[in-house]
Amino acid sequence: MKANCSSEFLGTEKISKLLLSFSMPAFIAMLASGIYNIVDTIFVAKGIGTLAIGGIGIVFPIQTLYAAFAQMISIGAASAISRSLGEQNNNRANQVMTNAYILTTIISILLMITSFFFINQILYIFGSNEELIPYARDYLLISIWAIPFNALALLSSAVFRSEGNIKISMITVLIGSLFNIALDLLFIFVLNWGIKGAALATVLAQALATAFSLFFILSHRSIVKFERKYFIPNLKVSTSIISVGFSAFARNGASSLFALITNATLRSYGGTVSLTAFGTVNRIISFFFLPIMGINQGLQPIASYNYGAKQPDRIKQVVKLALIYTTIIGAIGSIVGILFPSTVINLFTKDKSLISEATFVLRLQLLFFWTIGLQMVASTFYQSLGKPIPSLFLSILRQFIILIPLILILPRYTSLGLNGVWYSFPISDFTAFVISALILWRAWHHLNKKSDDN
Repeated sequence: MKANCSSEFLGTEKISKLLLSFSMPAFIAMLASGIYNIVDTIFVAKGIGTLAIGGIGIVFPIQTLYAAFAQMISIGAASAISRSLGEQNNNRANQVMTNAYILTTIISILLMITSFFFINQILYIFGSNEELIPYARDYLLISIWAIPFNALALLSSAVFRSEGNIKISMITVLIGSLFNIALDLLFIFVLNWGIKGAALATVLAQALATAFSLFFILSHRSIVKFERKYFIPNLKVSTSIISVGFSAFARNGASSLFALITNATLRSYGGTVSLTAFGTVNRIISFFFLPIMGINQGLQPIASYNYGAKQPDRIKQVVKLALIYTTIIGAIGSIVGILFPSTVINLFTKDKSLISEATFVLRLQLLFFWTIGLQMVASTFYQSLGKPIPSLFLSILRQFIILIPLILILPRYTSLGLNGVWYSFPISDFTAFVISALILWRAWHHLNKKSDDN
């Protein structure tokens, strides 16, 4: 496995070829993660039962919150590394990477300790009820051990992307996803370890992905290197990483907060069936979300490098192509949600009441899914340029600023009741799309001026 010895091709290669070569491995990796989410849910449903899906649905936003901390460091570091390489400053790239691994390890250990001490409180806060908590607790108790492995694997994948080693980034993600599926089969159906087996599969798969990524770096096959002199985190570098990556944390943190509030509302207005329907639909939607994330992962190093190299025309080209690709994927998601929702839900359960509610929820959540690509590209665009404030705003716009208030208001203060929760999704999707489009349009004109100046 040979690594690229230079990242200069990021500033010279044809943009369409570059985005395709970067996005396809990331797309494949994210698609594999999406398939894992779907297959894992099917395995749990068939091998353990419907309530187990609800239990995992409760844990899913908690895991998203853990991932938010990891992505804060990984995305902030990736942007800084790509910009440093674009400026031909390899020493700073090495410093950023080394600091990022130290920060990730420290944060992961703190999250593990907190989770072990407050596991029951965390599960109730995130909306679990008495029927679901035995499954949720068994799953989370083991999944906690995956926190550092998942965080380090995410960071490694981001580092590889930032330096142009997109295939190694893909392999890191694929190891986690494919081994997870294989171990799920073994632990759930062969060894009959139930939901604990599903959690253990996640821990072991992420440990393997982390081991592979660290071996690649320590064997000096990556462009950026660990340096001992940077093992004590530099305050300025750490602050820079966190400030740019905070938008990713905010987006995932808002996702967890939104799930917390939604689960609490569903517990009051709908009960176990609504909680399970929401958990099932969340897993399905992540299948469409992840490929869009893959394209954005391909966009980020290209835009960051060319921003550091002062080539605004290339940034415009890659953003335009990313918008086209992500919108196509989003449109496919909307078509599936509008035309075939019951077909998809039937893959997971034969419970008629669950099928009925989940079908309705899936259709509404995917109605304006074609707008998600632009929202994510706009946020990634500002991340790539190292602009934390607009990136943060765009990251939290849909879920935190629009969706959460709607979920709090519509069921309580209108006659919609439970349906108020479900109708909040298409309203927030379209509103966030309009606002994001206006902000991106303004940034586009700013890039035009830079192009004219050059």
